[in-house]
Formats: sequence, C-alpha cells, structure tokens
Amino acid sequence: MRIFIEYVMRSRLHAMGVLSLLAFTTLVFPPIGYLTGAVVGVVTLKQGASEGMISLLGGLALAMVLHRLNGGHELSVAMMAVFWIPVWTIAALLRTTQSLRIAFQAAALFGVLALFIFYLMSDGAPAEWWQNVVQDLFAEQGSDALGAGEMLLDPRLAEVLTGVMAAGFFLGLVAMLLLARSWQAMLYNPGGMKVEFLSLQLGKNSVLLGLVVMLPGLLMGDEVPAMVPDLMQIWMTLFMIQGIAVAHAVLEQRTGQKGWVMALYFATLFTPIGFVVTMVGVTDAWIDYRRRFAEMK
Repeated sequence: MRIFIEYVMRSRLHAMGVLSLLAFTTLVFPPIGYLTGAVVGVVTLKQGASEGMISLLGGLALAMVLHRLNGGHELSVAMMAVFWIPVWTIAALLRTTQSLRIAFQAAALFGVLALFIFYLMSDGAPAEWWQNVVQDLFAEQGSDALGAGEMLLDPRLAEVLTGVMAAGFFLGLVAMLLLARSWQAMLYNPGGMKVEFLSLQLGKNSVLLGLVVMLPGLLMGDEVPAMVPDLMQIWMTLFMIQGIAVAHAVLEQRTGQKGWVMALYFATLFTPIGFVVTMVGVTDAWIDYRRRFAEMK
C-alpha cells in the first residue's frame, strides 16, 4: 500500500491517472469507490484544497473519456463527484482546522443534506418512494418474485431505509477521510492518525443538538415527522464513531491486544452491541472514560 500512495503523491498527473483508473474500475466493482475518495482526500490533506480540486477534476475528466471510449455514458462516472466533492470539502476542512471533530461534524452535515435532497426528490414521502421502486423492480419478475418483493416492502422497513441511506452516505465519507488520513500518516507522520482518532471528542454541543432533534419524537409520539428519526440515525452513527474511538482507546490501555480491538469493530457494526457503543460515545462528553480508565491503570 505504501508504494501505491507514494505513486499517487509523486505528481499531479500521477494522482489524476490513478483516480481515473480507479473510477473506471469502480463501475465494475463498487467498493473500489472508497479508494477513489481516499485518493482525493490524501492529495487535499497534503497539498491543499486547490491541488486536491485540480486532481479531482482532472481524474474525473480522464475517467469520463475512458468510459466513453469503452462505450459507456459519461454521466455514470460523473455521479462519483457526489462522493468526491464532499470528501474534498471535509479533507480541506481537516487540513485547515486539524480537528477530526469538525471534519466529522461537516461529514454529518453532508448526510443531512443528502437526506433533505432525497425528501425533495420523493415529494416528502420517501417511504412510498421506496415501496414504489421495489414494487416496480419485482413486478417485472412475475407473481412469485412479486410476492418476495412484497415481503421486502414491509412499511416498517420502508420507513427506515431513507435514514439508513443518509447514515450510510455519512459513514462512507468518514471511511474515505480516515483512509486518506491514514495514508498521509503512513508517509509523513507514522502513528499520528491513530493518536488523533483515539483522542476524538465530539463535545457536549453535538450531544445536545441530537437531543433537541430527538425532542419532537418524544413529545409527538406517532405524529412525529418522518424526517426526525432519519436525522437521528445520522446523529447516532456520528456518536457510534465517537464510541468506537473511546472503546478502542480503553482497550489499548487495558489490554494492548489487536484481537480485542478487531472484535470491538466487528461487534459494533454487526451486532446490537453497536447501540451500547453509541451510548458510550454520547455519555463520554461528560464522563471521559479514557481519562478515568487511565487513572485506574
């Protein structure tokens, strides 16, 4: 990986070339898209916002030409800018402020923006939009497939899909930014990214903002606007990241074993323990678990 990053950082043309090839590959294997965003991020973090934008636009243009020559449509490549521009923005912000807290909060705002745009596109009824889309997809497959589609269209599932999408968009931005930061640290500041992430503190104001958003849900019950729980999903994802940073730091202090850390990440993402980790992130603003466990050591 180090050789790859050194190649990207060799020159502007190298960054553009890597971006274009990765973007083209993303159309075949979408997870590669995280690498493209991270390339934009690491160039911006190290060389500045203007250089990052030049590499972004140049790589995007080359990818569009490459895709066109292979019989594709440029628009499918241009859509990658939906991720690249937010990553460029938060990377430039991180370079300026040197604050992961501010960068993550900005990423969360992009998640909120994506949520608002989706509500506008769906005329304020995203649950119905999801139902109609899935219904149309399965209707073409015949009655048996349609029955399977109806199971997927459970109203409770349709109601949460929009929030999941927005939270996933936010989490994707964070993943690309952290990957870019780790690459930067690998070349120029070994170990720096780990120290930076494990000391993450989003602050009391971020907690209180989430509680203000949650208040209508507590007071209105079933009458709460659909956007409120969707916003809460973004907020909880933000504090899940905070909780992971806290738990990772505590495990480093207490055990120092990578196996426990890997188990933490897996359990947070794929089991109900993720909610507990999120609550740790929320309460850490007042309790400061890392300091308390350090004093106990």
